[in-house]
Amino acid sequence: MKHMSRIEFSFLVTLSAVLLTAITAFAQEFDTAVPITMTAEDRLAAVTVTSSSYHLRLTPQAKAAGISADSPNVRLKVRTHPAQTLASLPAPPAGTFFYPDLVAKVASTGKTIASAAHHPIYLNCPSTPTTCWGGPAAFLGNLDASSMLHLTDQYTGSTTNGRFTLGTQFTATETIFAGTSGVPTLGENDVLGLVHSAAKIAGTGYGHIYHLFIPKGVDTCMDEGPCYSPDNANTFVFCAYHFAVKFSDLASPVYYTVEPYQGPLTAPLLSCAVPTGTPNGQLIDSMATSLLHETFETITDPDITTGYRAANSSFGEVGDLCEGFLFGVSLNGKTYAVQAIYSDTYQACATTP
Repeated sequence: MKHMSRIEFSFLVTLSAVLLTAITAFAQEFDTAVPITMTAEDRLAAVTVTSSSYHLRLTPQAKAAGISADSPNVRLKVRTHPAQTLASLPAPPAGTFFYPDLVAKVASTGKTIASAAHHPIYLNCPSTPTTCWGGPAAFLGNLDASSMLHLTDQYTGSTTNGRFTLGTQFTATETIFAGTSGVPTLGENDVLGLVHSAAKIAGTGYGHIYHLFIPKGVDTCMDEGPCYSPDNANTFVFCAYHFAVKFSDLASPVYYTVEPYQGPLTAPLLSCAVPTGTPNGQLIDSMATSLLHETFETITDPDITTGYRAANSSFGEVGDLCEGFLFGVSLNGKTYAVQAIYSDTYQACATTP
């Protein structure tokens, strides 16, 4: 019988450890997730909200058409940024790219989110979140442990490491009925009901951010008409959005993002996917840049009407101002193709604080 050499044994031990880590991470995606189902209570809560507002991540076509990213009840006045000259700004670090605008709080009393738990809600995924969307929980963990997250320090006033964490993960299986286009479509009340069913378990207020992941082949529309509808160019307005809602039966507002399937999609379907050739492929990096965009905007403008916005009439949030360019960014040692985020410190788009 042949005995293994020390090198062969060491390799097998290392390989076993890697496989065990991968299997554990794979299992934890769903084994630790809490199943939820919309109840009559959740559906009632969805139609009896006391206030709500949203901000859309517009498609390029919607931007070109001048469509508003904000819900109709959001009204913002043109305001000025505190006077600064370029010479007075700190020298921009590596990872700072271009100077698109200025941002300021819409209201001096406006809140930001200094720390929070992320709560993914995985809807109608027959396998795992990695297969369906590219591993959102792993991405959030890497973002939370990265230096890039500290771009939020200037807005929140906190510099603490580890202040954003992965909280409770949820799974939901719901029948999604066809919309007028014949494609399964989630309405705004469907989304509100799912978020309510999770929030009544995990918590409300600024310390919680929910992320609803919608499966491939499903559209979603706002009550006012804008949709994520890659099958229908006439209604295809947004790629994702963040939302603030006060349910009548919950003590504090609930903050969440909606993350439709970003791609890739097969032509002639429209897509919010990043181009091919990114470090992790279109599935992972499309999810990553969209989730990063909405997470930063939720942190810096959670209530939609009061946080950090562009000082001119575009009213863009810190993610909007830096869309359109992708950078290979190392987040906790893993490289993703994601957009930059606006830094008011440098008045420029940046991937490092």
